[in-house]
Amino acid sequence: MDGPHFVCPTHTDAGHRLTLPAEAYASAGTFALERERIFKRNWNLFSWSERIPNPGDYVSGTMAGYGVFAIRGDDGVVRAFHNACRHRGAELVDAESGHCGKLLVCPYHSWGFDRAGRLANPRDFGGEVRFDPDAWGLFPVQAAEWRGLIFLKIEAGGESFADWLGPVDAMAADYPLDRQHYFMSKDRDVDVDWKTYGDNYLECYHCQTMHPGLCASMDIHQYRVDVYPEHKLFHLHAPAREGGLTRGLYFYRFPFLMLNLYDWGSSIATVEPLGPGRIRHVNWYFFTDVSPEKAEENRRSAEWSAQIVTEDIDIILGVQRNLAAGVYRQGPLSPKYEHGVLAFQDMVRDALADPPPAVQVAA
Repeated sequence: MDGPHFVCPTHTDAGHRLTLPAEAYASAGTFALERERIFKRNWNLFSWSERIPNPGDYVSGTMAGYGVFAIRGDDGVVRAFHNACRHRGAELVDAESGHCGKLLVCPYHSWGFDRAGRLANPRDFGGEVRFDPDAWGLFPVQAAEWRGLIFLKIEAGGESFADWLGPVDAMAADYPLDRQHYFMSKDRDVDVDWKTYGDNYLECYHCQTMHPGLCASMDIHQYRVDVYPEHKLFHLHAPAREGGLTRGLYFYRFPFLMLNLYDWGSSIATVEPLGPGRIRHVNWYFFTDVSPEKAEENRRSAEWSAQIVTEDIDIILGVQRNLAAGVYRQGPLSPKYEHGVLAFQDMVRDALADPPPAVQVAA
């Protein structure tokens, strides 16, 4: 599959860099390439550890268009698999979360797989055939557990999770993320492209116009976006105003992981691309203290954060409509405020230009 052929210019006459062309945000062909070269190759936030505390606990969902599930093994390790039986391809689990016994039994023909994904019981198959339990085990998905969060990667090989996360691990070391507890979610399906959302997130040029609550809490005039292109990482920061929240640490890891960490809680967000021009925005809120006495305060804090996301979505819904309409093509990027957007879009360009890995063909 060839890379996208974006025919629009990349610079204005004055030398300013231009955005990606509008068709990149609404093209089925571009989205198919993104699925292969971005979504499958990167680690993606999938769930949190408290959902599957015990061996046999599982959580299911979709990632890059694939049905997958993660399960805690008898050894305490989280493993992940495609939600497909090796016999006839039936879905093994249909609940969002649950618990299986010693065997994960397919609801179609009752083939059984152990918690490590090995075939354990091809029930009453007949004949003399003997199945290799590893060769006929479930299709694996890479899994990693980091500080109470679970990440998956569809494509085998590539970067380890530690390498993918890069300096985030050290920079966030003294924030108590793994001692915080899930409080609530705010998920929404939105008619915007994942890149439209990323473009908006990685600049604060719009903040004074659109986010009065954020401006009251932070000194927006000192808002900065530091780019680490070698790690595909963005560090966003601004000092709190007097009476504002405690210190915080804010990261965006390409393609769409958002970590907002505080001593007292965290807002953890990602998007699941559903198609060209459509995402599911997923936001989880964790707090150090989730006692009933703190519930109302925690809820106010989460709703304050969710309101900022709502303000963003309200405006970029119109952006996405215009990107799809065929009148607006490109615009200039501010070197003062939108260098993060430029870096993000260059990461998209680079990823889509990167050829797929060579396929080893047996002699």
